[in-house]
Amino acid sequence: MLEIERASWRAPRYAVRDDDGHSGVWIRRRFGEAMTGEINGEPYELRRDGRRRFTLLGRGTELATAEAARRGRWTVVVQGSTYELRRQSAWRSGMDLHSGAITIGSIRKGPAGRGRVFCELPAELPPPVQAFIGFVVLLLWNRAASSSGAATVVASG
Repeated sequence: MLEIERASWRAPRYAVRDDDGHSGVWIRRRFGEAMTGEINGEPYELRRDGRRRFTLLGRGTELATAEAARRGRWTVVVQGSTYELRRQSAWRSGMDLHSGAITIGSIRKGPAGRGRVFCELPAELPPPVQAFIGFVVLLLWNRAASSSGAATVVASG
């Protein structure tokens, strides 16, 4: 299992670690959805390509992409394999990773107020790709929180 934890509440910095001893630190650009980071000393970059697409780069090479599909679903492509991210239900924020009709992993929030994300994803996905999928879900949750907050301000203000 890979865990992403917000390392600082003042700066958008995240610690990444998994059960196999892989670890690193990622930094999100303030007020943006792009990130840079490392895992085991190897540099990576998460880029936002428009509002509907994210890309993971490692040493200038595209390692994975996530693209908005239909109705809140995202298609993730990793080394020629295609997966789909879907919400677990309309009432839960967690997302599942599917390969065809089979659920092969999940991404969920940790205890309230701790800023943790738990990614239970297949071991055949390398740690940087697992982190990428976790960060895409985290960014989607941030978008949802921002849009619901904005709606509340508009409705009450």
